[in-house]
Amino acid sequence: MTQRPNIVFIFADEWRAQATGYNGDPNCETAVLDDLAAHSINVTHAVSGCPVCSPYRGSLMTGLYPQTNGVYINDVELDPDHYSIARAFHDGGYNTAYIGKWHLYGSPDGKYGRRQSPVPRHYQLGFDTWKGFECNHNYNDSSYFFNDDPTPHRWEGYDAFAQSREAADYIHARAQDERPFLLMLSWGPPHFPLHTAPETYRRRYQDRPITLRDNVPPERREKATHDLRGYYAHIAALDDCLAVVRDAVNDAGIAQNTLFIFTADHGDMLECQGMQTKGYPWEESICVPFLLRWPKLHGSAGRELALPIDAPDIMPTLLGLCGLPVPVGVQGRDWSPYFRDECQPTGEEAALLNMTAVFWETLHNNIKPYRGLRTARYTYVRSLDGPWLLYDNEADPYQMNNLINDPAYQVLQSQLESRLQARLAELDDRLLDGRFYLERDGLTHYQEVNRDKVAEIWRRWTQKE
Repeated sequence: MTQRPNIVFIFADEWRAQATGYNGDPNCETAVLDDLAAHSINVTHAVSGCPVCSPYRGSLMTGLYPQTNGVYINDVELDPDHYSIARAFHDGGYNTAYIGKWHLYGSPDGKYGRRQSPVPRHYQLGFDTWKGFECNHNYNDSSYFFNDDPTPHRWEGYDAFAQSREAADYIHARAQDERPFLLMLSWGPPHFPLHTAPETYRRRYQDRPITLRDNVPPERREKATHDLRGYYAHIAALDDCLAVVRDAVNDAGIAQNTLFIFTADHGDMLECQGMQTKGYPWEESICVPFLLRWPKLHGSAGRELALPIDAPDIMPTLLGLCGLPVPVGVQGRDWSPYFRDECQPTGEEAALLNMTAVFWETLHNNIKPYRGLRTARYTYVRSLDGPWLLYDNEADPYQMNNLINDPAYQVLQSQLESRLQARLAELDDRLLDGRFYLERDGLTHYQEVNRDKVAEIWRRWTQKE
């Protein structure tokens, strides 16, 4: 293409793929998102292979798997010298901007010590414009820092709206620039705390009946209903935030050649399988929405694309779509030929599921470190104890029938195990006890990897809800 596209990349925190109107969730009020889906390429099998905040973001920025870039638990400092997505697009002739939650400066004290600190310019990984904050889940009292200014500035009101207006302003300011732009917008919700959306959205779900997924155990259904009312209120608010950014692209007259993406860093169990939040290899935790609209590429009609695109794949895929070189050493896959209809999925493509060291949620629930594959049809996972999970997701979409060691599936299990081992060998990834990696990298003091501290953290978050 003679004119490279602008890119607007929006990602929410903890928005699972199942919680979208276009995927059939009857609880959702997502008219804007559903309209976007109707005119987008819907990547139906997008995943977050390491479904936790910082690991996803580290992979998004570097195109590397968490064990390679070192960010495999939350609040680890990402090496600021990585050749990031911002630097790659800047070198390709793009203006670059980032707005919202960052969560990559890390807190080397292991106790969230940097979460409210300004992020030094070098740690912003090369974005020309950076208006963000390390980590804050108080969405109604949230501050940000601008480039190298250490003075905190306050987002007015519910921060996702303020961030979306900032994004809209950036779009209008850059729409006629000779250089295209890469704009990344990171929302904090619908990540817990769940009942802090603006009141007008909370009222919509007050005492509202909620349709639960089949894999919520009976003893968890009351809590799931309560939590989901807050979760869907956040989602309804974000749908209106999405309209702010979408309308800016349309009003600026650049929609035809703007690559507009909506996705999330990971999902949320919300009592499915009897589990809360994220970090698990089940569908509600790993599956994320991924919509890509680019009328100049695919026209105005929507279509589905069954690819297991994962966080490390996003950087090379966007570079490939824009005709820019993928940096040497990037581990993610460039799926751009599939978006261009130059290749078709076979169903054998697979995303790597990986949890190098358990912490917080997974430690709280006695989950072991794991590796696995998510293909178009199957989920296969092994933990430190051996083969753990095998699901036929077409026949069993709620993953209620674990087929591990079922004689009828031994050939399939063996095939998936061989594929997993080959994938791990390519990455030089050994499935060892997480303490090995934590000790090697000097991370054993992090409170989220210590069982006695996790109970205290869990109580604190529960009280907030």
